[in-house]
Amino acid sequence: MLESVRIKPGFAATTVLVWASGYPVGALAVAVAPPFLMTTIRFAIAAALMAVVALVTSASRPRGRQLVHTCVAGLLVQACQFSGVYLGLRMGVPASVTALVISCTPVLTAVVAARVFRVRIGLRQVAGLVLGVTAVLAALWDRLGSFGTGAVFTVLGMLGFVAGGVYQQRFCRDTDFRSGNAVQHAVSVPVVGLLALTESSPVTDWRQLWLTLAFLVLVNSMGGASLFLVGVRRGGAAAMTTLSSVVPSVTALIAWPLLGQVPTAGVVAGLVLGFGACWLGTATHSGSVARTAVEEPAGDR
Repeated sequence: MLESVRIKPGFAATTVLVWASGYPVGALAVAVAPPFLMTTIRFAIAAALMAVVALVTSASRPRGRQLVHTCVAGLLVQACQFSGVYLGLRMGVPASVTALVISCTPVLTAVVAARVFRVRIGLRQVAGLVLGVTAVLAALWDRLGSFGTGAVFTVLGMLGFVAGGVYQQRFCRDTDFRSGNAVQHAVSVPVVGLLALTESSPVTDWRQLWLTLAFLVLVNSMGGASLFLVGVRRGGAAAMTTLSSVVPSVTALIAWPLLGQVPTAGVVAGLVLGFGACWLGTATHSGSVARTAVEEPAGDR
């Protein structure tokens, strides 16, 4: 009989708060600076600080194929996800809607992980996927035209998160989260840096940029990414991303007073549908995927 994956309440609450805070603070950052420039600076500082932490704590370093897999996972989870998310925020996608789109990752991760780990998908997961798509459409329906290509980049960021989470679970479960975090941020710096060279808009408020960057680096890059790596290692990608189901509601609460973004009826409907999608899509499937991953040796197969 398959065991369910359980995440401790304290760990879950901390993860949700860390993840949710990143969207409105990120919106404040890209409001005064080009998104790729801001992301490049963020990744560079986070990589340096995490490298120091890994060195001081004598964390084991990934080598050989493990290092290659860690780099690939980093490009997907860090470079692809945040480049898409921040570009979408810069182009007008509200923080609460961004969080809602990202919250669909549990269902998609469960589906992708099922293919990778050869776990059968039940009707609950199919229903969850359909409900998840409906949740995104409900949130974006009345403002889809105004977002333009911004929404497309947000979705691309979500897909990077999904692919990176599954890749992380399959190939990087034995990677130390301290050194792994440093490597994943470091390998993303040149990629996002090249994209920053295409930006022409200047920084309009350096004080706000550095304040938001300090929060994003310490809380989200160092804290949030480490929580994600630890969570994937313990319970699997699908189980960990299940926490995303409650991130939009927390993000909306933070963004309301911080950014003045009042949740619309569509966003509220999307929150309800998104929670149902995550419950249907991962309630039983996440345990199967995580158990399968535990029973198989990590690394190349």
